[in-house]
Amino acid sequence: MVDLLRIENVSKSFPGVKALDNVNFTLSSGEVRGLVGENGAGKSTLIKIITGAYEKDSGNIYFFGRELKKIDPILSRKLGIFAVYQDVMIAPDMSVAENFFLGSQPTRLGFVRWKKMKAEAQRFLKEMGLEVDVNKQIKELSLAEKEMLTIAKVLLMNPRLVIFDEPTAVLTSKEKQLLFNMIRTLKQQNIGVIYISHNLEEVFEICDSVTVLKDGKVVGTYNVSELGSVKELIPLMVGRKIEEMYYKQQVTLGPEILRVENFTGKKFKNISFSLRAGEILGIYGLVGAGRTEIARAIYGLDRFQSGSIYVQGKKVTIRSPRDAIRHGIGYLPEDRRTQGVFSIQNVEFNVNSVNYSDLLSFLTIFVNLKRAKEIASHQVNRLAIKTPSIFHPVQKLSGGNQQKVILARWLSRVASVLILDEPTNGIDVGAKAEIYRLINELVSQGKAVVFISSYLPELIGISDRIIVISNGTIAGEVRRNEFSEEKLLTLAMINYIGTKKGVDVL
Repeated sequence: MVDLLRIENVSKSFPGVKALDNVNFTLSSGEVRGLVGENGAGKSTLIKIITGAYEKDSGNIYFFGRELKKIDPILSRKLGIFAVYQDVMIAPDMSVAENFFLGSQPTRLGFVRWKKMKAEAQRFLKEMGLEVDVNKQIKELSLAEKEMLTIAKVLLMNPRLVIFDEPTAVLTSKEKQLLFNMIRTLKQQNIGVIYISHNLEEVFEICDSVTVLKDGKVVGTYNVSELGSVKELIPLMVGRKIEEMYYKQQVTLGPEILRVENFTGKKFKNISFSLRAGEILGIYGLVGAGRTEIARAIYGLDRFQSGSIYVQGKKVTIRSPRDAIRHGIGYLPEDRRTQGVFSIQNVEFNVNSVNYSDLLSFLTIFVNLKRAKEIASHQVNRLAIKTPSIFHPVQKLSGGNQQKVILARWLSRVASVLILDEPTNGIDVGAKAEIYRLINELVSQGKAVVFISSYLPELIGISDRIIVISNGTIAGEVRRNEFSEEKLLTLAMINYIGTKKGVDVL
């Protein structure tokens, strides 16, 4: 049997870094292979060599037994090699139908057959299980809808090998299962799949095998059924046990630092809780339960209808993020790429973006650049942010380092309350462990953290107590000595059982 893809002793170096070191990798037709490793392990470099974005330094690549001396993006697409990347690349000002047939619109006598194009796009999407209006412009869609359309478009190209890079980062659980059904269809059609994800549970759910990369080298390739669980996979990636991941420091709690009373908004009602200095309060709920909306309202991004916020025992008015910042509240949003970082700006700008008004030189309108550099450099060193310099563009950093930059922003501002919404989404297990340790360091200094997450193991591992949101209301509060995934999930589902909300609860 001829292998679909065979990579032999491939190496790739960049100035000062050996990204890949004699990598060997073989994939069969119809096989779904997980590719895992920490940021910097070499995953992205390997994928870019396969798709022709990078040229290898040495080694050999074979596709269906044919050696590919030199690959470029055009050749890889002709061969049927497609990649779906984490950052969705799609034409925002065009309609769904236009995106589907971009460059290959059906025509007659030189004119685009719009009716046929829309009908074919609608038919294909329906076959994929996607309910999207093909007349809508891409910019009107959610991130998840854009991601699913990107995936569907690749499937329309008759691929022979599809590479998924963090495809579920912005998907709901229902959309994720739809994606997995698509992957199973690809497998049945004898199409090869390489699946990259920091969510290791997904690897065990959808993959046949998994290859582990570390420091540019292949640690090994393993049959998923033989590995058995994430607990066995993590040590291969990071060299430490899963029990060491969720570091929880014991901190003596201080006085109340934040209190929310009878908070009601468009997607939540009668939310009341308090937060003490040194405390990590977890918030859990199903997708769409209202967790993010509560956080955005507290931070002043969204208007709330009624309720009160108290900081340090004093009732405060928060109508904008400026008000929240003035009262010592910081926020790390769920979607760091579009809402958390200024991607085209450098690290220094991102760290100091909440500080510039305080960095104006005395009696001038000019920023004290020396002080700005000192603040950014101090935070980069403090958080061990991996960047060539503080003037390096944030968009070129790894996901974990981008999260650290946002945290550095609030550390530089001396925020007393940090609201973190899915702070470990889309980052590797090593970076997650660093984020957990940093959060514990913050609360040991008397700060307080609201930690919102869909991932129960990390919530249970890091929180002092957990509030469960179910369909916009608090279904219960669970203390650390009572934590269990079953109890938390049961509470999360309470207000959906017997309703017709159409929420995906499983």
